[in-house]
Amino acid sequence: MMRGMKIKELMVSPVITVQEDDPFSKVEEKFRTKGIRHLPVVDSGGLLKGIVTQRDLYRTLSPRLTEEGIYYAPEALDEFVLKRVMKQEPVALGPDDELAKAVEIMARNKFGAIPVVDKDRKVVGILTETDILKWLARQL
Repeated sequence: MMRGMKIKELMVSPVITVQEDDPFSKVEEKFRTKGIRHLPVVDSGGLLKGIVTQRDLYRTLSPRLTEEGIYYAPEALDEFVLKRVMKQEPVALGPDDELAKAVEIMARNKFGAIPVVDKDRKVVGILTETDILKWLARQL
């Protein structure tokens, strides 16, 4: 069922990213406003430099609980440097790699997402476990 299927058939593109020199509060803002949990970190040319996850955010600073819900003070978040929090040089695959390869890497390493890059390591998409599960649900 998955054999021969290419990552480009399931990946999300264009992908939401953050710049490696963005303030850390921008990471939290994108997670909150875009409803995502993984952000590739790119340089000014769009080349993959790292990945930051919602779990990284939780480990870095605990949120405050207010009547409106969870809240992060942007000034507290900005005390942290994104380059030090992100996972540097993450595993990435190409759009023409097989989906089965991505699934195997994600399962073995307990990754929730894999950035998808072109031959120059420019981010062209992202493949998440949710994308794969939604596809599997449609197949069943």
